[in-house]
Amino acid sequence: MTEKRPMPDWGVTRMALSLVALAALSTQSLFAPEARGETSRSSQPTESVPAGETRDLRDTEVRNPFAYIVPQCYVLTQDASGSVLNPCYVCHQRGKSPNFLDDSSFQLAYEMTERGLTNPWENLFDDRSTQTRSIGDAEALAYVRASNYLSEAGNLMLAQRLADLPSTWDLDGDQHWDGYRPDAYFRFDEQGFDRDPDNGYTGWRAFAYYPTPGTYWPSNGSAADVLIRLPEPFRRDREGELDPTLYAVNLAIVESLIKRADVAIDPLDENRYAVDLNKDGELGWTNIIRYDWAPLEGRDMSFLGEAGRQQAAGQLHLAAGLFPEGTEFLQSLRYLDVTEDGKVQPAARMKELRYARKQSWYNYAELKGLIDREDGERREYENDTIKQVPGDYERGRFGQGWVYQGFIESRDGSLRPQSQEETLYCMGCHTGLGATTDTTFAFARKLDAGAYRRGWYHWTQKDASGLNEPKVEIDGAGVQYEYAYYLMYTRSGSEFLANPELEARFFDDNGEPRAEAFAALHEDVTLALMPSPERALALNKAYWTIVDDQDFVLGRDANLTPLGSLQAEVTKDLPTGVEQAANPVAFAGCFAQGSACNADGERSPEQNDWAALVNGAGMDGPDGSRYEVDWKGIIHQSSYALGIEGVSFTFPSRLTLPTRTIVPLRDIRVCYECHRISAPVIASEARVELPMDFSALTPEADSEAGLTQLTNHSARDVGAKWSPDGQTLAFVSNRSGDNQIWLLRLSSGETRQLTSGPDQHAWPEWSPDGQRLVYWAFDPTNSAQSLKTIKLDGTAETTIVRAPGHVDCPAWRPDGGYIAAAAEIDDNWDIWIIRPDGSDLRRLTSDPAMETNPLWSPDGTTIAYKVAPSGDYNLTIQNFMTFEHGLDEPTIHVWNGPQAVQMNAWSPDGIQIAYTAEVISGSSGEDRLTYANIVSDLELRDGQAVADPSVIISKGLTIGDRGAVFSPVDANQVAFWAWGQDHRANLWLYDQASDRLEQITQGGSDIYPQWSPDGKHLVFESSRAGSSDLWLLTLE
Repeated sequence: MTEKRPMPDWGVTRMALSLVALAALSTQSLFAPEARGETSRSSQPTESVPAGETRDLRDTEVRNPFAYIVPQCYVLTQDASGSVLNPCYVCHQRGKSPNFLDDSSFQLAYEMTERGLTNPWENLFDDRSTQTRSIGDAEALAYVRASNYLSEAGNLMLAQRLADLPSTWDLDGDQHWDGYRPDAYFRFDEQGFDRDPDNGYTGWRAFAYYPTPGTYWPSNGSAADVLIRLPEPFRRDREGELDPTLYAVNLAIVESLIKRADVAIDPLDENRYAVDLNKDGELGWTNIIRYDWAPLEGRDMSFLGEAGRQQAAGQLHLAAGLFPEGTEFLQSLRYLDVTEDGKVQPAARMKELRYARKQSWYNYAELKGLIDREDGERREYENDTIKQVPGDYERGRFGQGWVYQGFIESRDGSLRPQSQEETLYCMGCHTGLGATTDTTFAFARKLDAGAYRRGWYHWTQKDASGLNEPKVEIDGAGVQYEYAYYLMYTRSGSEFLANPELEARFFDDNGEPRAEAFAALHEDVTLALMPSPERALALNKAYWTIVDDQDFVLGRDANLTPLGSLQAEVTKDLPTGVEQAANPVAFAGCFAQGSACNADGERSPEQNDWAALVNGAGMDGPDGSRYEVDWKGIIHQSSYALGIEGVSFTFPSRLTLPTRTIVPLRDIRVCYECHRISAPVIASEARVELPMDFSALTPEADSEAGLTQLTNHSARDVGAKWSPDGQTLAFVSNRSGDNQIWLLRLSSGETRQLTSGPDQHAWPEWSPDGQRLVYWAFDPTNSAQSLKTIKLDGTAETTIVRAPGHVDCPAWRPDGGYIAAAAEIDDNWDIWIIRPDGSDLRRLTSDPAMETNPLWSPDGTTIAYKVAPSGDYNLTIQNFMTFEHGLDEPTIHVWNGPQAVQMNAWSPDGIQIAYTAEVISGSSGEDRLTYANIVSDLELRDGQAVADPSVIISKGLTIGDRGAVFSPVDANQVAFWAWGQDHRANLWLYDQASDRLEQITQGGSDIYPQWSPDGKHLVFESSRAGSSDLWLLTLE
C-alpha cells in the first residue's frame, strides 16, 4: 500500500458543514422536495447558487489505468473455515444475446492483467471508527437531509453551476458544458412521470425495480433510484403532438423487448394508433403488449406515433434485448435518512448522480464484433493490455453505443463532475459484464405489471415494504429466490463478505440459515435491503469521511472497519475455489402463473374477514435440498448440479386452505400421516360453510343463470355422485344424525336414506351397471374401517373388506369385475383389489411406501395411485400399474412429473390426467405453497409415467384450487373449484382448446363439481343458502 496523504482538519471542516446543514433544516422538512415529489413552482423567486468548490478537473492523467477493475474483484472467496463463497456470479456470468460476453470464468479464477494484481483501493483497508465516532447522529442527519440537488426555491443547483461553467471544469475551454445538464425535478405524478415546476413533462419516468444483490442494497450504505427517458419521437404522435398515453405504451413496448415477455397495460383501443399491439390479427381493445419479435420468421413489433414512423423509415431501430437509440437513464445514489420512528429511507442528499444515453445503434452482428474484441483484449492480459474506453469526463465515456457520465460530491457537499479517473471507474460495470442488458442493470429488473402502478413509481411514492422476493433461474440449480440464494452463497449480504448485521439476521452462530428469516424475506425484501437505523447512520458517517478526503480514486465504498476479505495482492490466475460457475439464465419478479408478484391495493374489511376465516395456520415447506421449483412454481425433484454445500432452495410456508371434511380430522388423519406431519390447527371443522352477506355480493347479471338448488336441509349434504344413467344422485348427509348414504331422484326431487347406523358411511361409488353402490364405513365405537356394497333398494348390504387399520376410498373397474381400494393391512398401506362379492382379495403393492387413492383408467387396463415415500418426510407422487402379465404381476410405472401431487381424474380417452399439485404462488399477495389443478398428457414408457406438459389451468388467478374433472363428452372441458383472490370458493371452467378460463359461479361457497354423464350439468356442494346443500348448474 502507498502512504496516504494526511487527512485535513476534519473538525473544522465538519463544523462549517454542520452550520450550513442545520440552517437548511430550519426551512426544510424531513424529506427534501425532490425526494417527496412535492410541487415547486417556477414562479418562486430564484436565488443565487453558492459558488461551491471548483476543484480543477482538467488534469486528465489517470494514475490507476485499471480503475475499471472494481474493488469487489479483490475479495478472497473462502472464509476462515475454508468454505467457498461466491459473490462474483452477480456480475460475471454468461450473457444473454445480444450480450455475447461470457465472463463466468472470472468466478473460477482471478483472471487479471499483471499490473492489476496489486489492489489499488486503499480506502477499504482504512479503519474509520475513530473518525465516525466523532460525528454526532444529529449532525450526520442534518447533513444528509440537506439537498445538494434542489435549492430551497426548487432550482436545479448543479444545472445552474454547469450553465455558469467554472473554468476548472471546462476541459476544452469553450466555456460550455458539453455533457449532460441535470433536468429532472424528482416531482412525480401518479404514473411516475417527472413534472417540472410548471407541471410540464420533463420526459423522465421513475420505475421501481429489484436492486441487484449486494452493493446496491441500502443495507450496504446507499439508496438508489433510476429514471428512464425515451427521446421526443416516442412521446409525440404522428402529428407532432405530445401524447402521454402514447409515451406510456412506447415505454411498455421497450419493457416487453428488454424482458422478452408480454407486458400488461391499461386498456387501449388499438385503432387510436393503428398498431396491433396484442398480435391477434385485428385492431380492437387490448390490455397487453404481446412480445412477438422474430424478424427472420417475419414477425416484428412496432413503436407508436412519430417513433413508429421513424422506425419504418429506418431512422429508429427495434430489437429484443436492446434499447432504442436516444434512450436515457438517470440514477441518483443517496445517503440514508432515519425518521423519528426509526424508519430508514432515502435521504435528500445525493452522493452521486449518474447519467447514461444510448448514442449509437449497433445490431447483433456489430455487438458480437465488439465483444470479440473485448475477449481479445482479455486474452492479451498477459501482455498488460489496458481496456480502451474512449471519451472524457465532460462529454462522457463511451462504450457499446452508450455514453456514461457522473457527478459526485465535492468536499463542501455540492455536486461536481467526476474526474477522468473517477469516470473510468464506472465503465468497468457498464462495458464488459455478462450480467448487463444493453450495458444497463435496472430496467431489466423493473417490477412487473402486477405490482403497484404497474411498477411505474418512485421509491418516495411507495417504498419496497411488502414486496415479494424476486426469482432467478440458475443454470444447473433451477429457479431460486434471488436474494436468498445470494445470501446463502455469500453467507453475507455484501460482495465484500462484510455485512455483520445481515449475517446475524439470516444465519445463526454456527452459520446455519435461519429458516424463519428466509421465509419472511420471501414476503418482504426489505429484510435484506434495509439496515438498522444504527448501521445506516454509521455508514453515512463513514462515507462522509471519504467525501472530506476527496480520494474517491482510492475507493468510494463505505466501510466501517478494514475489510478483512480483501487481498492486497492477488496471485495471477489463482483459483477461487468455486468449482462450477453459477450462471443466471432468467429473472422475474414472480412465478409465471399470471399472478401478481405483490397484491395491489388493500383488501376491503369484508375480504379481510373472509381471509381470516379461510386462511389456516401455515406449515413449513418441503426440504429445499431435495426439491426445486420451475418458473410455474411447480415442485420437482432437485437436480441441483452445482452441488454447493449449504445452499438450497428455501421454500415459503404453506397457505392452509380448507377442504371438505366428512369425518373430523381428529378421527381420520390419513392426509397428514401420508406426509408424516402433524395435522394443522383448523379453527372450524366446516370451513366451507361460512356465513356470508349476499347483499354485499355484486355478481354478473347472468352469473346465476342455470342454477338449481337440489337439497335444502339444515344438515350437511356433500359428496354427490351421478348414477351411470344420470337419473339419480348418491350423496352423504348427516340429516339422520350421523353421516349416511342418501339417494336423490332428479326427476322427482325425492330423497331416500340408503344406509343407517351405528356405522358412519361415506364416499359412495356407483357400479358401472348402476345396480349397486360401494362405500366406506367407519365404526365410531372402535374406529374400525371397512368397505361395503349395497343394492339401491337397501338390501344385500355386504362387508367386502374389513381392515385392522385405515381404508381409503373405493373405485370400480369400468367393467364392474373388481373394486380397487387402499387399505392398511399388516401395518402398511397398499393397493388391493377385490371382487364385488368379497372374494378374490389381491394385494397389488407391497412397498414400504404409503400407497393410496386408486383410480382405474377408462379402459380398465391401468390403475393410478398415490405414493408417499417411506421414511422421513417426502412429497407424494403418482404411480401407475398395468396388467400385461395378469393381475398377479402388475407392471409399475414410476412417476416422472411434478411432486406433491394427487390425481383427480382421467380424461375419457385415457390420454390425459388431471391432478392437484402443490405449487408456489403469489396470487394471495404473498408467496405461499398452495394447491393448483394441473392437466398433463400421460405416457407410460420404459417403466416411467411421464406427465408432460404440466399446464396449471387456473393460470395463477386463484389462491388455491382443487378437484379438476374432465367432461365425459368433451375432454377439452375441465371443471374445478377454487378459492379466489377474494377468499371465496367458486366453480371454474377451463377449455383446453381455446386456453380460456371462466369463473362460472359467483356465490362464494361452491366446491367439488361433478359432471353429469351427458356433460351438460355439474352437481356441486354449496353453502350459498346457509347450509351445505347440493346444487345443479346447467351449462349451455
